[in-house]
Amino acid sequence: MAQHIATGQLQVLERPETGRFELDFPGGQAFALYRSDGDRIVVTHTEVPPAFNGRGLGSQLAEGIFRIARVSGRCVVPRCSFVADWARRHPHYNDVLA
Repeated sequence: MAQHIATGQLQVLERPETGRFELDFPGGQAFALYRSDGDRIVVTHTEVPPAFNGRGLGSQLAEGIFRIARVSGRCVVPRCSFVADWARRHPHYNDVLA
């Protein structure tokens, strides 16, 4: 079942049928690829269009993933370096890390 959660004015949507978390914003979309492994969300790649780098969109996407995981009772396995770095900078989400 698709999950979504708002981060600021934008919304992160989980699309299990495609294995993606998506963040739509004016002018584009950021996304993270993942696979489910039981109650674990294994995030393997995140992407923000280059023209939108440095605007905090990747961070909003990462936060949305962790918030969706927390609400749904799952944990995150950050195989993507961006998500792993984000998690290190946000220890208040340690309870959601696998």
